[in-house]
Amino acid sequence: MRLFVTGPTGCGKSTLASELAHKASLPVFPLDEMHWVRQPEGDVRRDPAARLAMLDSVVQRDAWIVEGVQFKWADKAMEHATHIVILDIPRWKNNVQIFRRFLGRQCFPRNNSRGTLQALREELRWSADYYGYERSMLFEKVSRWPDKLTIIRTHKDAITFTLALQHDTDSLLSEKL
Repeated sequence: MRLFVTGPTGCGKSTLASELAHKASLPVFPLDEMHWVRQPEGDVRRDPAARLAMLDSVVQRDAWIVEGVQFKWADKAMEHATHIVILDIPRWKNNVQIFRRFLGRQCFPRNNSRGTLQALREELRWSADYYGYERSMLFEKVSRWPDKLTIIRTHKDAITFTLALQHDTDSLLSEKL
């Protein structure tokens, strides 16, 4: 099983990917870790050839979850995925989730730079970009793989997909036995 999970900043991609990974015993590969070189003074974009090489090494595996907003350069993951999952929540709800995450970072600071007002503004701008034009680009791109596509708009949709995936995983395991 190979899953590609995407959607706007702050929509719950990492949370869903973690839940699915736990239920299906799959490794998770965040696109953020391929896209950015983490440095104490601030993240730096990784060289495009290097991040594509990292992605290529992941998609050659038999089973994985790749998650992230960076769908523009992740065609190889979508091509190799058995499921493409888009978290397509309303923009207002996405903004609420971004604010909740910011408040959580304020209450429980970690050693990262994402709990600042500047980071909040960035995430809100990224969200605006996503809903302004990137969302339509994403849906146009995934139209090549309609048989793989699952769109999650509500919490109920996420539960339904998770249960179906768990059923598929259980069926595969019983076939192997």
